[in-house]
Amino acid sequence: MSPRQAGADHLEAIGRRLRALREHAELDGKDLASQLGWSASKVSRLELARQGIAPADIAAWITATDGTPDERALLLGLLDQAREEEHTLRRRARHGQAAIQAGYNTLVERSSLVRLFQTAVVPGLLQTPDYARAILTAAQHQLQLSVEDIDAAVSTRMERQRYLYSGRRFELLIAEPVLRWGIVPPEVMCEQIDRLHGAIGLGNVRLGILPLGAPLDLVPLHTFAMYDDLVCVETFGREHRYTGSEAETYANAFDTLWRSAVTGHDARRLLVQVADELVPSRTRASLRS
Repeated sequence: MSPRQAGADHLEAIGRRLRALREHAELDGKDLASQLGWSASKVSRLELARQGIAPADIAAWITATDGTPDERALLLGLLDQAREEEHTLRRRARHGQAAIQAGYNTLVERSSLVRLFQTAVVPGLLQTPDYARAILTAAQHQLQLSVEDIDAAVSTRMERQRYLYSGRRFELLIAEPVLRWGIVPPEVMCEQIDRLHGAIGLGNVRLGILPLGAPLDLVPLHTFAMYDDLVCVETFGREHRYTGSEAETYANAFDTLWRSAVTGHDARRLLVQVADELVPSRTRASLRS
């Protein structure tokens, strides 16, 4: 028996409700398909949850069968739940973390503007290999993954950095605690800070740091990423994705947080200060020599 698709229960519930709506409208599959300009097989596949369904399909079905706004909202809610299950982190990583990293690479490749706000780790687009290895190793243990592909995951994440030189625009905002969390050894963090220092000079990269103690107009509740108008929010157990009005909320939050950030010379000065606190400059120089 083949494994069930993530979100299968919700997709099957959608299919049953679609069929009930069609039958209540006294339409057979061919009649509904003709009305919608679809093939009869598509109607059947949607009712049997054997084909992916889009919000536009639900809207068209509701209109054709005289469904109510409440039915439409219910079906869209079920679809959201099915999609959330598809993004459960442990399920997504069942074939290893390299596949997840490749998925993020694709998101960047398809975007013209990438906006990231980080309260936990340095954005993958600017990570050093040693820093990335530490973060991915921690994720391996945290999610209790059976597939160990750290080397491949690090390599795939590093491949993403080529897009920094592709003409795309990047706005990367990190909270100061990202520089201070003790999740990597001080020497690794100092190398990572040097990488951030150098990124400030990239013409298509806007790097900002939200300093501790800075007045804020918005509480920075959590990390999020925006790929054009798609928002990704990763929690301990899953990733949520939003578009439309929900995405606009995040875009507005991003702009609000930027008003409290330091950039350019002030950001460089803060990076040097943190690095000196972690490893004094003389010690760092001896480590590099």
